[in-house]
Amino acid sequence: MQFNTIDRGDLSPELQEQLTCFEQDLGVYIGLQERLTELVREEQRLKQQALSLEMQAERTDTSWKAMAQSATIEQSKINEEIERSAQLKKDAEALRLTADVRSGPQGALVIQLAEARMKLVRAPTTINKAYQQTLLANALAREGIRESLLELFALSRALFLKSIEEHDGVLSHCNGQRERQAKVHELTWRTFGQEVQKLFDGAEQNVQAPYLAVMPEIVHKEVLVETPGDLKRLRDRMA
Repeated sequence: MQFNTIDRGDLSPELQEQLTCFEQDLGVYIGLQERLTELVREEQRLKQQALSLEMQAERTDTSWKAMAQSATIEQSKINEEIERSAQLKKDAEALRLTADVRSGPQGALVIQLAEARMKLVRAPTTINKAYQQTLLANALAREGIRESLLELFALSRALFLKSIEEHDGVLSHCNGQRERQAKVHELTWRTFGQEVQKLFDGAEQNVQAPYLAVMPEIVHKEVLVETPGDLKRLRDRMA
């Protein structure tokens, strides 16, 4: 299904301004996400290298201990393996310390991201609602739409009124003619809605209205906060 969408230049000035502000703030937010992702990736890389060195050190320890059991292997070779193991462990520790230092800025970035997302998160609802209202108004104003809908409604109402006796149980509980007329009006529209539902035959479940503004998913180690209180607790935790 193709929607008759609206070019950006044809949006109302107010909606254009809202969209522009959102996109500017979104660019800042995505930049922060990318920076956090880079820091996390670098931290993981350093820790993985440290783990690899530690595993090598364990294998070296196993090797020199096995060599020490043999009377034919020179002590100098055993000492070389011991020194190699010690150096591997030292290098691994240095990498882990570097990873810890690199992870320091993550806390500040996490807070910045939380603040940026809170600033953005409600904007898409406002923007998309205005956009979809405009699309709906345009669609209903298209030539022939009103007449087609009126024709369908008139036929549905005529059929309903010809079988109104089927609703005697509901209508009999009405107090007076005015309430009965209101209930008939309600049932008429309900019947029309049921006809439209049959026409769609489930297709409405798979069709989505177009959007102008969408929030990206959070990235690894980003913290989602929803209220100023949540943000304050996050700041306290990161302090």
